[in-house]
Amino acid sequence: NSYVEALEQNDYSRFNSPLFARGYIKSYARYMGLDEVPLLNDCDRICRRDEQGSTRRHSHVQSKVKAPGHAGFFLALITALIVWALSCWVFGESRTKELSVVVLDERIAPLLSLRTVPSLGETLLSGGQIKEDPVTLPENIAPAELSFMFGEDVWLELRDAHNNVAVSGVQRKGDALELKVLGPVTVTAAYWPVVSMYYNEQLVELKDSASSNAVRVQVGEL
Repeated sequence: NSYVEALEQNDYSRFNSPLFARGYIKSYARYMGLDEVPLLNDCDRICRRDEQGSTRRHSHVQSKVKAPGHAGFFLALITALIVWALSCWVFGESRTKELSVVVLDERIAPLLSLRTVPSLGETLLSGGQIKEDPVTLPENIAPAELSFMFGEDVWLELRDAHNNVAVSGVQRKGDALELKVLGPVTVTAAYWPVVSMYYNEQLVELKDSASSNAVRVQVGEL
């Protein structure tokens, strides 16, 4: 897996962002029974070093450019900084939206084994264990970035806000899945404890909400 190789080589440039890298490290450390603190510290150190190196290279290039001797240049610079600050504030606010996690009627028989077999998806679907409800489109439809990591082979189905199937089938141990769909989404998992899910970079946690490890859950933002 490319993410596992990236961790072994201390190459965090393969991750979408330092935040996603930290989330992956936490899930990986929890699954492998490792202490996450030194791994996270190492990640922060390397990401900070890479960022400083990029800043130095950028400053070196800028120093070669002759600055114009007009006040308009400084005005444009100040305007750009204001726009950048506003953009950071707006996007920062959008990322702090509270997640809505609703466990739907659990109609999947609990599994006796943590590991699955390739025919699990077909067994679940053909066995009549999942009963489809009439489709009611949610009102707060919005684009969403989803990330999944799997600690064991597990059957998983993902439907977008229009009830279209985006993913369905057995996901392999150690795999990572990233995709963009319209949310809120409905996720059905045969064994939720081995699935790590992020919705717009926020970890989805069921905690004590589900009475079974085989769940169907709707996830969105309030």
